[in-house]
Parts: sequence; structure tokens; C-alpha cells
Amino acid sequence: MLVFSRQAVSSKIGRKLMISIVLFSSLITLITTGYQLYNDYNGDLHRIDRAFSNIEKVSLDVLAASIWVIDERLINTQLEGLIQLPDITYISIDDDSGQHWSRGVAIEKNIIERVFALNYNSGTENISVGKLVIQADLNEVYHRLYDKAIVILLSNAIKTFLVAGMILILVWLNITRHLNSLAAYCQNIDVEKDYNPLKFSKRGSQNEFDQVALAINEMQEQLHRSFGALKRSKSELQTALEDRERLLELERSYKDELAKQVKERTMELEQSLLILKRAQEALVEQEKMAALGGLVSGVAHEINTPIGICLTAASAQLAHIDELIKLIHSEDATLEEINGILEEYQQSCELIVSNITRASNLIQKFKTIAAEQSNDAHEEILLSQVCRDIYEATQVMYAPMSATLELSIPDELTVETNYNLLNQILNNLMSNIYAHAFSPNRENKFRIEAYLDSHMLIVRLEDNGKGISSDVAEHMFEPFYTTSRSKGGTGLGLSAAFNAATLLKGSLRYEGHSTLGGATFVLSIPITQEGLQQGTPPSAGYHYHI
Repeated sequence: MLVFSRQAVSSKIGRKLMISIVLFSSLITLITTGYQLYNDYNGDLHRIDRAFSNIEKVSLDVLAASIWVIDERLINTQLEGLIQLPDITYISIDDDSGQHWSRGVAIEKNIIERVFALNYNSGTENISVGKLVIQADLNEVYHRLYDKAIVILLSNAIKTFLVAGMILILVWLNITRHLNSLAAYCQNIDVEKDYNPLKFSKRGSQNEFDQVALAINEMQEQLHRSFGALKRSKSELQTALEDRERLLELERSYKDELAKQVKERTMELEQSLLILKRAQEALVEQEKMAALGGLVSGVAHEINTPIGICLTAASAQLAHIDELIKLIHSEDATLEEINGILEEYQQSCELIVSNITRASNLIQKFKTIAAEQSNDAHEEILLSQVCRDIYEATQVMYAPMSATLELSIPDELTVETNYNLLNQILNNLMSNIYAHAFSPNRENKFRIEAYLDSHMLIVRLEDNGKGISSDVAEHMFEPFYTTSRSKGGTGLGLSAAFNAATLLKGSLRYEGHSTLGGATFVLSIPITQEGLQQGTPPSAGYHYHI
């Protein structure tokens, strides 16, 4: 019996199951005990309340009458009767004359106290004669509940441990000892030896362990069959390994041959890449020459016209000089004929001077698109003054056509940048506005707005002209592109302004929408700012009207 008990207790499954049952049963016991004690506590409180209610209904009037007639014997008798009630530990009466009667001992904690007013009914009115104080001690209630809890917990603990012990024994008899036999059998399995079937000692009908024994015996048979097949596979694998070695040798030779072919193909690709690179350089050079040819063609076309006119005028002058010489040596020469030849000569000279001036201006404009201007030194520029100076010069150039300028630039805005390039950009933009957006006999107006944003100078030029079509806007910054070639336009103004903005490491762009109704050009260039905090919004620092 002792050995059996030791084996039952040593079972881990049995111990875990017993501990689980004890814990769960203890939890249920605590919950049910707490609920029962709570109900008993509420019952005791209700019983005390009923006792107070009975005293209020039965004894108050009698006590009031006894105090009214000051019947000491009756008062004491009633107090003795009330103090005998269950849970009542203290009762006292105080009348209006200051007399005091009490029974029991007054306490301050764990009590329920009620105070009743004593009123004597004389038939016509209720007269207050004193007050009744009654205390019920809850300690007695707590003691009864404590004793009851101890009894319940002990009885349930004994019952729980008995049930758990019985379950531990049943688990050993029906589960644990069979599992031990199964573990011992599995430890002795050896595929090299013949196997003995697993059998459990049993009494009665078959159970799940018999099914487990049947499955293990079938597994043993399959394992022995598989082991025999594995032996056969081992010999076959040895043969396969020998074949694999031969295949690996073939693979190494194939890789060597493949590496040789890859090396040859790589050399061919490098030669092809070199040829392709040379072809690419040739294409780039061809594109450069094509662009240079376009530039030279544009320059030749623009300069050829005034030079041709000068050549024609000079030839005409030579002819006029010959006529003048013959006329002077002629005896029939008149003053009118000589004046006519001189007037024609003067016209030819004026034509030569105007066209040579035009050719000179063209050459100056060609120079504005050269990169050498980027080497000019930076200097501090008062932007509002520069805009006013360019505006006044442009007004004189395009007189008598006039326009109103609105400057929205802070007077103190000073920037440090390349003066020549910035002056060229603003000059070309204003000239372009006058030449293409404005017309005589109308109210021409444009606005220049400038402000700083993240160390960038933003300059906006807006006009109220007719605007720019989308087809023209795509090509307006290209060299020699112009819509007014018949009027003497060269197509270099916006191109030179765009190149100058690029040299300043900035940008020049066109925006189709303008608050004035025409076109808008926006110039953005990095600058060194002085006298204005970054991010200051634009303010109308100056308004110039002509």
C-alpha cells in the first residue's frame, strides 16, 4: 500500500490534476462561502432593523406615557425588557427635565444606532417628553459569521482533499501506470532486433490504451520494413554517389569551357562598346555642329541684311559720284542737278549709317549671350532704383509710346549679385514687353514685384497686353525665334535673358496668367540679402506713374 501511494504521488499528471482540482474547488468554495456569509450578514442587518421597527411601533408610546407621569418602576421594567432583545447592547432615555435612564454599555465602533423622539399624546396635541437611543452591536454578528466561515471552509477543504486523493488514485490506476509501461517499451525499441508486441495488463473491456498499443505495434512493423528498405537504398545511394562524382567532373570541364567562351564574348562586347562609344561621340559632335550651323546661319542672316543694304548704298554713291564729276565738268550743269545728286548722296550716307548702326547693335546683342559675362564681379544693387532706371531708358527708346509702371518692391531691398547680367535680364524683359505687349493709343500698364523667399530673389513682371499664345510660348526662349522679324526683331532678347539667368544659377520662366490680364515672367536667382528678413512678404514700396 505504501509503495502504491508513493507511485501515485510521484505521478506528475496526477499531481497536476490534483492541484488543479484543489485550486478550482477552493475558488468555488471561497465564492460560495462569501456569497452565503454576505446573505447571512444582510439577514442579521434586516433582523436588527425589524427589532428597531417593532420598538418604534410598540414601545414608544408606552415609554412616553411613563415619562409623562414619571413612573420610575415602569420605565425600568420597559428598559429591562428592551435590553433583552437579540443584538441590543445599549438603550437610554433622556427626558426634557434632564433625567436619564440607561441599560447596557455604550460603544462607539461596529454599531447600529437609532434615535427615536418620545411624544406624549394628551388627546389634543403631541407633547415632546424626551428621546430614546438604542444601539445594536455588530461585533456579535461578525463573530457568528467568522465561526460559520471557519466551519464551512474546513468542511469543504476536507471534502476537496478527499476527492482529489481519490482522483489521484484513479489517474494512477487508469492512466499513469499504462503511460509508464508505454515509455519503458519505447525506450527499448531497437530496429536491429525482432520486436515483441506491446500489451497492457488489463481487466475488463478494451480502452484507448489498447488502441495505442495496436498503433505502436503497426508502427513497429512499418519501421522494420522501412529499415530494410533503407539498407537497400544505402547501397543504391553509394552507386549514385559514384555516378555523381563522374557528373561533377564533367560539370567542371563544362564550366571551364563556358568560362573560356564568356571571356571571349566579353572581349567582343568590349570592342562593340568601344565602337558604340565612338559612334555616340560622333553623333554628339554632329549635334553640336548642327546647332552651331543654326547659330551661324541666324547670325549671317541677321547681319547680311544691313551689310547688303550698306553695299548697295555704297555702290549707288559711287555711281552718284561719277555723275557728279561728269556734271561738274560739263558746261551745261545746273545747280538743281548738282543739288539733286547731293541729296541722293546724302540719303545713301544716311542709309549706310543706319544699317551699320543696326549691324553694330546686332553684334552687341550677340555678345550678350556669351558666357564671358559670368566672370563679372558681384556688387550690391538697390533693386528698386535699377528697375526705375531701366524703365526710364525704355520709355525714351520707345517714345512716343508710353506705359505706366507699378513697382511693388521694398525701398530698402538691397541684393548682391552680378549687376551686368541682372541689368541685361530686366532690360530685355522690359523691351520685350514694350515691343510685343504694348501698342500706341491705349492705356499700357505693367508691374514689377520683387521679394525674398528662402535666400532666393523672386522678380515678377506682369503686363496688361494681349498675352502670348501657347505655340509661341514653347519657343520664345530659343535663339533667333521672333514673331516680328518683318519689324526688325532678331529673336535674341528673351534668349539672352534666359542665358543670363542660367549664368546666375537661377531660372527664367513664363506664366500664362497675369492679374493685369496679359503675360507674366518670373525670375528666380540666388542672392546674398541685406536689410530685409527672409520670408518678408512683398510690400508696395514704390509706385511710379508716367
